[in-house]
Amino acid sequence: MNETSRQFLADLQGKMSQYFNGEEVETLAFVLGIDYDSLRGATKPTKINSLISDAARNGRLEELLREVKRQRGNVAWPAMPADFSLPQGTAGSESDGATIYHIASLNTGGGAFVGGNITAGGDVNAGAKTVHGDEVKGSKYVMSGDFRGAMVNIESRLDNVTQIVGKSAYARSDQKEQLEQLIVELKRALNKVPPQQAGEAETLARRIGALAEEATAASPDREAVNELGEIARRAAGKLAASVPTVMTLVASIIELVGAMVG
Repeated sequence: MNETSRQFLADLQGKMSQYFNGEEVETLAFVLGIDYDSLRGATKPTKINSLISDAARNGRLEELLREVKRQRGNVAWPAMPADFSLPQGTAGSESDGATIYHIASLNTGGGAFVGGNITAGGDVNAGAKTVHGDEVKGSKYVMSGDFRGAMVNIESRLDNVTQIVGKSAYARSDQKEQLEQLIVELKRALNKVPPQQAGEAETLARRIGALAEEATAASPDREAVNELGEIARRAAGKLAASVPTVMTLVASIIELVGAMVG
């Protein structure tokens, strides 16, 4: 990586860390269609580094730049250098904490092979491969038994939304009661989501949580509330074909939260 590229990445990372909080970084990833949970790291700076690296690897760094400029137009963002190059190892190496598999022949004997997420800068050669069961490439949720067992985390997130709004000094008592009822109905609706869409259901719960937190902040940002509402609406749209009532309930929640902000 050349020095110009190094300075550009350092400047971009520093300003994203300064002007975006953790929830907003997650929102950036969502807008770009990048799985936030798959990004390396547990802290905001490492998540930002991973987000930038992911965008750069996939030729979407300029798209990321356009989005941060759109959301923070008052910031002097760096221009991407014409001779931009990635640092060594960014394409996915053992230094990234990745595991390298050299597979000549793979036969599961009727079982399943789960390789997780694979990122490679070149060709991936698996040799001869025979699979008589499930082959999982990338992120996939496979569950057995009663799907309601997978709802524990989702319900916890939605219950937290009710608690957040319940503590709000701005929301009226009737608004709080109405939201509580909508959350109850949303949990019931999500119980009908097919197991393979459990990931989308949990994502929706996170979006609703982010919306509630912004709406009940000491100085809520109306524009941010609108943007988070649209993000939640898009998340609900992914479940609309399976459970149409989800879209209607989320629309009502967004409208109610917007009324609380005023």
